Amino acid sequence: MDTPSQARPILVALGSEAHSLRLIQAGFRLARERSAPWIGVYVDTGQGAAKDDAEQIQVWMQEAQRLGAEVSSVEAPTLAQGLAELTRRSRAQALVMGRSRDRWPWARLGHSTADELQRRGLDADLVILDDRPVPTEGDPSGMRLSAMFGTFLVLGICTGLAWLMPREGQLSLVPPVFLLGVIVIGHRWGGAFGILASVLSVLLYSFLLETPRFRQAGDHWPNLLYFLVTLLAAQLMLGLLRRLRDQAKEVRRRELHTASLYLLGRALARSLDPGEVATTAAEHIRRMFKAKAWLLFPEGGGWTALPESLGETTLPPPSELLPQLLMGTQVGDPLEPLPVGEAICLSLTGTDQSEGVLRILPGVGEPLHPRTWELLKAFAVQIALALERLRWLEEARKAHLESETERMRSTLLGAIGHDLRTPLAAIHGAAGSLLLPGQVSEATRRDLLAMIQDESERLAHLLGNLLDLTRLESGALQVQKEWQPLEEVVGSALGRLERRQGSLPVRVDLPESLPLVPLDAALIEQVLVNLLTNAQRHAPGQAMELRAWAEPGRIQVEVADRGPGIPAEFQERIFDKFFRLPGAGEGGVGLGLAICRAIVQAHGGEIQVTGRPGGGACFRLTLPLDGTPPAPPEGVP
Repeated sequence: MDTPSQARPILVALGSEAHSLRLIQAGFRLARERSAPWIGVYVDTGQGAAKDDAEQIQVWMQEAQRLGAEVSSVEAPTLAQGLAELTRRSRAQALVMGRSRDRWPWARLGHSTADELQRRGLDADLVILDDRPVPTEGDPSGMRLSAMFGTFLVLGICTGLAWLMPREGQLSLVPPVFLLGVIVIGHRWGGAFGILASVLSVLLYSFLLETPRFRQAGDHWPNLLYFLVTLLAAQLMLGLLRRLRDQAKEVRRRELHTASLYLLGRALARSLDPGEVATTAAEHIRRMFKAKAWLLFPEGGGWTALPESLGETTLPPPSELLPQLLMGTQVGDPLEPLPVGEAICLSLTGTDQSEGVLRILPGVGEPLHPRTWELLKAFAVQIALALERLRWLEEARKAHLESETERMRSTLLGAIGHDLRTPLAAIHGAAGSLLLPGQVSEATRRDLLAMIQDESERLAHLLGNLLDLTRLESGALQVQKEWQPLEEVVGSALGRLERRQGSLPVRVDLPESLPLVPLDAALIEQVLVNLLTNAQRHAPGQAMELRAWAEPGRIQVEVADRGPGIPAEFQERIFDKFFRLPGAGEGGVGLGLAICRAIVQAHGGEIQVTGRPGGGACFRLTLPLDGTPPAPPEGVP
């Protein structure tokens, strides 16, 4: 069985029709089910696709790429030959294609193509989606000319067949011949040519009745009346066929509109700001309507246009244009397009207010047909909802920021208030005692001065933590990484704590094989000091462990204690600013671990806490080994 990296790909045959979107989705699902790559292919048979079809093909190619497919376009004499060559060349395990009866300009995926591919004996599963689109209309003048020529040709053939009928007793066979010709003409070239064929058929039939060959075959007027009734029935049948064909065209048009709305909605959902919304909307409107588009936002007394400037275009100010759009050309319909000069404007009305204006300038010689306005209004609704979503997200973000700021302010005041008042009260009391009249013993004076010094250091440490955290989060404090041995940083941190508190019960485990680590020694030393101080505060007198080891591409450092530990539900929040465990006694204000996380993240690493078997907490920080360490000096092994 092939592994995912060696799996044979899945081919998806694409064209310009709307059902290509279903082919893409089917290929994506099949590739995901089989854990295989997939390729979107287009076969150019050299017959030339229309400009609109070529652009639509590019849309489907881009959609396939977005879903992870490779795309390919090849030239081949026939569709079957191109797909067969691609299937063999890529060793595809399956070919996904649509079934269609259309023969021009692309959709040759009919029964003959599928049968031919099966006859070629391809080593691939043939997956056919049954979808038969209706042919698109071609050039009107060329179609009229070809239809006129075809009408006369069919009637000529019918006349020749009627002339070959036996002279006597077989006149009843002539009307069905012309009837068949009229049906063929009406179905192939439309009702107008069917009516023309009916009139010409009556004249030709009347002419045949006057010829010596058929003059004695029967009465003139009954036969002519019979023929007229027959033609009337044929016209009724052709009318029904035309209605069915028009309905099929309408279904295909709505299918294309639905696919366009689907692609627009998904693209707008990925937009992060109004500029991206405007760019996406302009691109989709250009492809669908062959027109340029802008989003207009009122600003002051004028307009701000996205994705590009309007140039020298004269546009009514918002105070005039917005009321006209809200009133609409039809009262009560603010989405009705409003002509403004050469362009048309639509209000981007959301659920609670207008988000702006959509301005569309049709291309030269390509005016917007009123039948497309419904799709245009649907586009405007999608764009308005996307802008409204961004506005609501921005309002929610601001509200959350204000709430978080207020919460942080309250937490800061509550947390720092006590820690500021306590040392300040001690300093104030000690200084007041020194200023009392009378003699103060030397021992008392020294105790009071020591108290003032200790409480001053405590205040300085608190304010220093606040300043360091602010600088780290704002990016003002730059990390200066240098390749250094981790043993020196650990020794410096332990020496700093011992000078402050005396001997510490710490067991250190640092292998001699530890590599050099790129770090800022002062900042990582601060992390270790904070972790050890935190462990000593929560597990006084208990032994602590500090160990490190190397893993591929990183260094792991661990500080563990035998204190009460940290509940699982607080192991993430413990690194938040000003957070303290419920029921925690006297201590810091909840900045030490927040500073540790900020420093480690500035190094590109991460820090986490877990529980220890037997009780206690284990803080582990991971530092990446980025870059190449410097070569040792000559003579140093």
